[in-house]
Amino acid sequence: MKYIYNSLILLITLFIGCADVEQNNEEFDKSELLRILDEDEAAGMDGFDDGGLMDLEYETGLEGFGLGRTTGDTLSYGEGYRIRFGRQITSRERIVDFTIDGDTAIGVVSYLVGGVFMAEARDTSTMEAIDSIGFSKNFTSAMTRKVKYERVDDSNNPEGYSWKIIALTPLYGGAGDKVSITSIDIYEINLSVDETTGITGEEGDLVFSISSDDLGDMYMDRDNLPNFNSFEYYVVKATVNNNGPEYAIDSSGVGEWVMQRYGRSTNQRGRRKLNDLGYGPDAVINDNIHTKAFRMHGPGIGRESRVFRSFYSTTDLAALFTEDGGYNSVTWSIPYRSQRPE
Repeated sequence: MKYIYNSLILLITLFIGCADVEQNNEEFDKSELLRILDEDEAAGMDGFDDGGLMDLEYETGLEGFGLGRTTGDTLSYGEGYRIRFGRQITSRERIVDFTIDGDTAIGVVSYLVGGVFMAEARDTSTMEAIDSIGFSKNFTSAMTRKVKYERVDDSNNPEGYSWKIIALTPLYGGAGDKVSITSIDIYEINLSVDETTGITGEEGDLVFSISSDDLGDMYMDRDNLPNFNSFEYYVVKATVNNNGPEYAIDSSGVGEWVMQRYGRSTNQRGRRKLNDLGYGPDAVINDNIHTKAFRMHGPGIGRESRVFRSFYSTTDLAALFTEDGGYNSVTWSIPYRSQRPE
């Protein structure tokens, strides 16, 4: 009887010890997974923030040729006014839920971002702000993505292994239910020179495409992110939906804007406006396909390639142009690589 009792005590002790080891290993794994996530330059959300009021299009700190100040878009009050607007993030909460299954782990990353959206009009003759038609409003955006990890043997690690990110989905989400993004497609532009018409460009091969149908489960290979040749020309098409009622500021009837933010940090970032006005590369006015031709910036002086982040946002014009128009905006964030041509 005493022998059986002692055996039971031994088994219980071993069971508890194994459970403690497993718990410690799981805590170590989750700590490592979180550390790797924090260090990965493709997985962050720096660049979503404008830092306050900014010109319609801007670029700073990136290797490129800069952007001219845009004066063509005016407030609905009449000619001679130019809008400046931007988001300023004041709070950011992040929750990461990890599921570990053998040599694979999935992290579901959720953000709750709060801040202030602000807009102002400037008199184009004096460049002074018009106080009577400027405003700010608070907003909250919820965003999410999935990150996939793989455990690999590592003799340099005391645990005998380490984790690495092998894939991630786009970061997506926003505020309100009035506007949404249906798809984003990016094409090469084939340039040609004609003696009569000069330099012309035609839409070339599809470089990247994503739709709302596979947004949450489309894993992008971390080692094979969308790649763009530095200083080459591309055209992006963002198809959106606006449930209305639409607030249009001109005769085009377009009720939303689409912006392309890009970069790495506050010191390296830019913003471009796509258009649905039927000019340039945009074929049809107000068909909910917003289009922009752009030239890819470089990876940075002394670098052959580097990872950056893009944020495609569609925002209802009532949010942009009226103080009491609420805040309806949706964003898809896609990491990419700028590769210097050989």
